[in-house]
Amino acid sequence: MKKLLILTILALLLLSNIGFAAKVKPIDQFKYPNLHEFKLPEIEKAQTENGIKLRLIKTEKLPVINMTVFLKGGDVYDPSAKVGLAGFTAQLLRIGGTKELKGDDVDQFLDSNGISIGINSQNDFYTISLDCLDENLDQAVSILSKLLIEPAFDDEKLEELKTQAASGISRRNDEPLPISHREFDKLIYGENSPFAPVLEYEHLDNIAKQDIIDNYKKYFAPGNMLVGVTGPIGIDKIKSIFEKYFANWNQTSDIPPYPQVQAPTLDFKVGFAEKSTLTQSYLALGHLGVKENFDQQAKIMVFNSIFSQSWDARLFNRVRTKMGLTYDIGGGIQTERLFPGKTYFYTFTKSQSTIAAIKAMFDEINIIRDKKVTEKELNDAKDAFVNSYIFKYSSPERILYQEMTREFYGLMEGYSEKMLENIKKVTIDDVLEVAQKYLHPDQMVIFILGKEQDLDGKLEDLGKVKKIDISIKPPALKEKIPEATPETLAKGSKVFVELVGKKYSGYKTIKSLEILSDMKMSMMGQNMEMGSKAISLYPDKAFVEISVMGMKIPTIINGKKGVSKVMGQEKVFSEEQIAKQKFADLYDIFHYGDKYKIQYLWEKEIDGKQYHVLYLFDNQKNWVKFFVNKETGLIEIEEKVADAPGMSGVSRTVNSDFKVVEGIPFAFKSETSIGDKKVIDLTVKEVKVNPPVDVSIFTIEEKK
Repeated sequence: MKKLLILTILALLLLSNIGFAAKVKPIDQFKYPNLHEFKLPEIEKAQTENGIKLRLIKTEKLPVINMTVFLKGGDVYDPSAKVGLAGFTAQLLRIGGTKELKGDDVDQFLDSNGISIGINSQNDFYTISLDCLDENLDQAVSILSKLLIEPAFDDEKLEELKTQAASGISRRNDEPLPISHREFDKLIYGENSPFAPVLEYEHLDNIAKQDIIDNYKKYFAPGNMLVGVTGPIGIDKIKSIFEKYFANWNQTSDIPPYPQVQAPTLDFKVGFAEKSTLTQSYLALGHLGVKENFDQQAKIMVFNSIFSQSWDARLFNRVRTKMGLTYDIGGGIQTERLFPGKTYFYTFTKSQSTIAAIKAMFDEINIIRDKKVTEKELNDAKDAFVNSYIFKYSSPERILYQEMTREFYGLMEGYSEKMLENIKKVTIDDVLEVAQKYLHPDQMVIFILGKEQDLDGKLEDLGKVKKIDISIKPPALKEKIPEATPETLAKGSKVFVELVGKKYSGYKTIKSLEILSDMKMSMMGQNMEMGSKAISLYPDKAFVEISVMGMKIPTIINGKKGVSKVMGQEKVFSEEQIAKQKFADLYDIFHYGDKYKIQYLWEKEIDGKQYHVLYLFDNQKNWVKFFVNKETGLIEIEEKVADAPGMSGVSRTVNSDFKVVEGIPFAFKSETSIGDKKVIDLTVKEVKVNPPVDVSIFTIEEKK
């Protein structure tokens, strides 16, 4: 009976639970309205009489006009001898003024009316951006028309742009990531390819004002303009404003054929560039890819997400999450609209795990080529695309930009929507097909930027190695240096020994040196006054402290290590940079003269004085010219490469006010110019030869 009672109770409880489960929960009674159907806003179209294509998405939320203009052209059309021409053309159009207004006057007009205008050069096109209040649109288009139709191409502004570009060239090896991108692109596309351009000093010399004018006439024409506008305005109003200011512009474009990729044939597997300051290596591996193909693009996009372009990507999981070798890794099958992209993968890792990281990347490449991905990987990747799709259309400006890009490249109507549908159809077999069709590990070249002696193995274990020279080619001398001959080298050495050797022989026994100076510097449009204390403890220690605007900026060289400290930030110098700074120092010449070659160039008269002109150079492309006074044996003029920020080019230093200290002549006054611009005016206050030196000032703290 007791058991029966228990069974009865259990049965009642079971029935009770069933009843409870069957009850309708309050949350189930909620009724949700259907989601609003997403519709793209209407894009209105018009065209001016002279061919300017106008596109508009009308918005009423804010009284603001946003405008974007595309013009076919851009960086890839630059001649190989004039890299940077497109960029200079765009920038000078913007800042070079008009026939009526100076560039600074244009800026003042724009600022006072709340108008922003930018002109830039991209890979395949020029872009113009314009933002203003709707009430100022007429003024904005008026000034834009003057910039495009009546550009002044101011000579002074062009020189400013060249100075800024030269400064950029001098600093382009400061950060490792841009070096890696630049050098890897050169391996994939070729040394002088328009798809891997590298701006050099010689290009700056090759680009004249007339080159910019000719380039402007090729691309900036009404028939080459695709204009997109968003804001509270009608298409008819936009057309009337453009007709008002551009109607008389009848210039026609002359766009050359789009360049073709001619990939180089490499006879090595590994390109290695040494940068001794690095404690980690920057890696890239890959080969030439393919152009965008609509039928394949969705499959490639899903593959990239699974393999290398998401937080759950295989490369990320393997090299970062499991092995802990990096903070960032990525890449993929990169397609371009008009030329083959790169199939490549990149990361950075500590020097001691470089080879391990590369091998892990190749392992994952081989795995995904051999085995199908999982259903979960596929669905996660597809869901991510579907869920993020709406963000392409999160604002009228984005929508219009998407549609203008589609129109510019001649893609089909509804391209993005159709691509999304194709993504939904991608299968596991499609992903495997992509991996096998577009990944070819045997054809991949590897680029490594790092410190070879710290690597976790031999580079040769990865394949045949080529050392890549990333040094910056110095500016060309204005005059042609004749080729050295045994006779000119012998005469150069003789003059140096007989004249310079006698005057400066004290450098043979010098142990230390301290110089206090005042300096005026003109740099990147700014004039600064500063003090300097320089202490040298030969042969390999130097301390320089610059005092400027209440700050002290120390630079320390100790053997093969060097560091500069500015506002709490440290810049580490490479061994190559340190060696370059020592070049042509008289102590270095007198103690390590076997690394120098001294060529006699010619005699020259300057300001009534006769000079022997000597050309000193080494095997590392370093050079300096000494102008030695024939009568006194003093080095009164020096010419060399100046690569400080804002002072790039060939500098000339004129030394004067010589005073003898402990038997050694020192110039207590010097002026340095680049071209016709004086950049440094230095006055020496005190020179101490062989003073006692506190060696602690040369201490460089090791980073942990």
